[in-house]
Amino acid sequence: MKFESTPHDFDFDPTYGHTVTDLQAIDYVDEAPADFAEFWQGLHAKAMAVPLELEVEEDLPLEGGFRCQLVRYRVWPDYRVGAWVIFHEEHPRPDFGVVMGHGYGGREAPEVSFARKDRIVIFTVAPGFHISQDDRLPLNDAGKHVVYGIESRERYLLAACAATIWRGVDVLTELTQGSVKRFHYHGWSFGGGMGALSVPWESRFESAELGHVTFANHPFRLRNECVGSGAAVRERWLKDPSIEETLVYYDAAFSVRHLKIPTLFGCSCFDPAVPPPGQWSAANSHPGPSRATAFPVGHFAYAHPQSAEAEQTHAQNLKALMPWVLRES
Repeated sequence: MKFESTPHDFDFDPTYGHTVTDLQAIDYVDEAPADFAEFWQGLHAKAMAVPLELEVEEDLPLEGGFRCQLVRYRVWPDYRVGAWVIFHEEHPRPDFGVVMGHGYGGREAPEVSFARKDRIVIFTVAPGFHISQDDRLPLNDAGKHVVYGIESRERYLLAACAATIWRGVDVLTELTQGSVKRFHYHGWSFGGGMGALSVPWESRFESAELGHVTFANHPFRLRNECVGSGAAVRERWLKDPSIEETLVYYDAAFSVRHLKIPTLFGCSCFDPAVPPPGQWSAANSHPGPSRATAFPVGHFAYAHPQSAEAEQTHAQNLKALMPWVLRES
């Protein structure tokens, strides 16, 4: 496979000199800390011990017989976050649940297009964004959010973001009185990175779709120019190299080595915000079953002539790898 070049005016190469073939062959051989799994298992245990304190603040009808609830719940260490939950009035207690992540722009509203009669969907919102704002945290600012608490692996804000995803499973369980038996995670960009970090430690997930995974292969990310939240981390690292001691515990490529469920990756080959070698390091580290779709462009507003073909391939990969995600009663 070969993608046509993408015109741009960056002062660096968003392909980082890699072809599609190069990226598909990346073998991320760095070793995770010996206590990597112990750290995440411990974090999960602490997160699950926090009382959920679930409240439904709004319950509104949508078109087509769907309902949307605005809910709030508590997550580790001590944040109260918001989320939207959508389900169909005819199936208030389905057996299939979907936990949705979001990009580093946050989430201002639920994506109603993901609603299906056969499932209940929670649109989580990470602490510090929109309905999950907190006076202690930067508001809707990815550059500040991504470095908040980065001096400590326990206090790094991404840990609370992982807890938001884990407890999203509990929200769906409680709202349906335990009817949901199968859970799927869907997240791209920041949501893809957080999914790669969090999903391996929550056994109730049976499948995941992770696109444009952030936070993978930090040694490469820190030492190569980019834009967006990655640039904020790199700028901080240039001033304080010791933060790499934290980041090694938040490397998505290490985490997905523990992800044994079917996982579909979407990886770009030109991306100024999330260097493609990091995305593919995560995808190639998954022990399987998994597939990875190559996209010509990520995080860049350019109508690449091969994007539609990549989208079609991704849909085919989804159908082949996890057909239950597409079912609808």
